[in-house]
Amino acid sequence: MIFLANRTNLDKRTLLSRIFNRLQTQISSGDSPVEQVWYHTSAGNKVGVRATIAPAMFLGTAYPVDEAELQVTFDFPQSHSYDFYRIQWVESDRDLMVGWHQDETHTDLGACHFQIDSRGETVLRKEAAFLDAHPLNVFDRRIDDLVDVLDALTWDDGVPSLPAGGVK
Repeated sequence: MIFLANRTNLDKRTLLSRIFNRLQTQISSGDSPVEQVWYHTSAGNKVGVRATIAPAMFLGTAYPVDEAELQVTFDFPQSHSYDFYRIQWVESDRDLMVGWHQDETHTDLGACHFQIDSRGETVLRKEAAFLDAHPLNVFDRRIDDLVDVLDALTWDDGVPSLPAGGVK
């Protein structure tokens, strides 16, 4: 069993509130790529945090779409010794999803995998680094990784891809 430091009092609702507040604070501070933040709910319960992002401001460079959505979910299943999460970048204009999934799907790739979906199909799915850290640290790390991934993303005949070794 893996010891999860500083997580004894952390539950999904509290964590999602902290992520929401962190993103909302960026809006309040002024010059931020975060335009809007809201909770994604199911049956009235918080299941995730979503934020509208200005990609050019987020990346600090020109970008082909004006708006993207950051989607974040975390869960702490008692059946597993590690946290589950999905941290995804979604562009509806290009029908693109890029993100990390640490869950019980695709166990052949390990506990965590990186995925790119385009036009309703998965075009890349590969093992990603398992992060055994506090969920807020995982969130920060994946956001940093997301900048690198989006900078490295290339398109060939309308299909997104990454160079070899382009995912952490």
